[in-house]
Amino acid sequence: MPNESVSLMTGFACGTPAAVLAVSRIVTGFLVRARAHDIGDSWDDLRQDVLVALVIGVRQGRPRAGDAFIGYVGAVTRNKLADWFDRHRGRGVDCPLADVAVTPRDDIRLDVQRALDALDRRERAVIEAIYLAGYSYEEAASRLGLPLGTLKRLQTRGLHALRARLLVSSRRAPRERAAAA
Repeated sequence: MPNESVSLMTGFACGTPAAVLAVSRIVTGFLVRARAHDIGDSWDDLRQDVLVALVIGVRQGRPRAGDAFIGYVGAVTRNKLADWFDRHRGRGVDCPLADVAVTPRDDIRLDVQRALDALDRRERAVIEAIYLAGYSYEEAASRLGLPLGTLKRLQTRGLHALRARLLVSSRRAPRERAAAA
């Protein structure tokens, strides 16, 4: 439910131990799904970096909508993991995600973020719950307080809108790079 995400974000921002522990568990879940356990002893340092970045982000007013907090946690976790791989590339780090995690260019990330920001609030919440937080359809529907059919309809509309916006930005990007050169 959106209220659960809002209360989690509020509790985390205030430093409530239960909320900090819950967010730490969410971060750990994201890292496990990303197979970050392959990084060995750096695991706790990475998790701590994520939590610090989350505290800073929340204090700066991110995410703008409290119901997007779980998606925001996932995005920060993935970005910190990609940063870790960037710093350790060529140092014998053997992780199958290394090449995948560091290839997205900053301009592509910015395009995706802008496309997500332009979505309808409900479409964005659905996309973040399913794709960023990794919830199943049933879990996302329950957490967002939506019937399953509505969730799937919002997912379809949101994906179509994302695709359209990203296609426009990918067509615009070569012209902008050429003009800047």
